[in-house]
Amino acid sequence: MNRFGAFAVHLGISLIIFVLLGYVILYHWYPDFFFASDGGWQGIRIVALVDLVLGPVLTLIVYKKGKPSLRFDLTCIGVFQAVCLIAGMWVVYSERPIAIVFSDGIFRSMTQDDYREADQPVPDFSGFPGSPPYWIHVHLPDDPEQQLSIRRDSMDASVPLSTLSEYYEPFDFNQIDPERDGLSEDYLRGKDMEGPFLDAFLTTHGGTLNDYVFLPFGTRYTLAAIAYHPSDGKFDYVAIPGGLASSSDGDEGQ
Repeated sequence: MNRFGAFAVHLGISLIIFVLLGYVILYHWYPDFFFASDGGWQGIRIVALVDLVLGPVLTLIVYKKGKPSLRFDLTCIGVFQAVCLIAGMWVVYSERPIAIVFSDGIFRSMTQDDYREADQPVPDFSGFPGSPPYWIHVHLPDDPEQQLSIRRDSMDASVPLSTLSEYYEPFDFNQIDPERDGLSEDYLRGKDMEGPFLDAFLTTHGGTLNDYVFLPFGTRYTLAAIAYHPSDGKFDYVAIPGGLASSSDGDEGQ
């Protein structure tokens, strides 16, 4: 076998591994629209770089039939590739969204690091319905004084309300107030002028703009929206050109 044959064999094995890992990323760690919104695509690129490029190319470089150290060289390449792949998969796993938290009129995609950076324990979601990422609502006490105290303490400690798991409840879209929580049509039309997205969304999903409630969604990379269709309970991710206005990203109102 020459070096190109060895490269092809290594690439074929790596491709099988890539397909298996890609399935886990796409369907378990970053399901549905989270693949686009929260780094699934970036994770796939990390795995592809390590698995489909790094290992096979190193084999192509070092392989030489009859070389005394060939077995050792290939073993080192295999170990190096495996270590890099494990490290890459750990990064992709640790940055996966584990919860979508609705707080103060905005959805936020939460990772384990979000809780650790806020010095908050990573919640145990075993008692919540569904599968990761779990849909959560931060429900503060109805008493205005209690709520004000929680907000003040949260602000003083620089701890986002979205990380306060002691106030977590399962999210239900029936909790949404379209007038209070939804993005206005004027705002959406204004953003549409920056880069048309409404017509493309409606062409794909049908209906008119009035059939949906567009809710702010803070992802890892941008501020977008979740389009909710009240008549059938369906929802989907909507990328908004330029993201949302910065004023939508505050912990204000409840």
